[in-house]
Amino acid sequence: MATVEEFVEQYKTDKALQDEVAALLAGGRVTVRELLAFAKKHDVDVSIADLPKYIRQAKQLGLIK
Repeated sequence: MATVEEFVEQYKTDKALQDEVAALLAGGRVTVRELLAFAKKHDVDVSIADLPKYIRQAKQLGLIK
């Protein structure tokens, strides 16, 4: 199981993953359920308690506004 940090590093160089994230974010909103399903699909260890931290991180990376 990958950590969020490992997943972010993979995201930086993986065009297919970047496209998948862009498609997920295309609607402008992502539900917690969608985020957790995405994490499960990619075998990323995500805790619900840590979601606010990951949302801040996504904003800093420019993935969400």
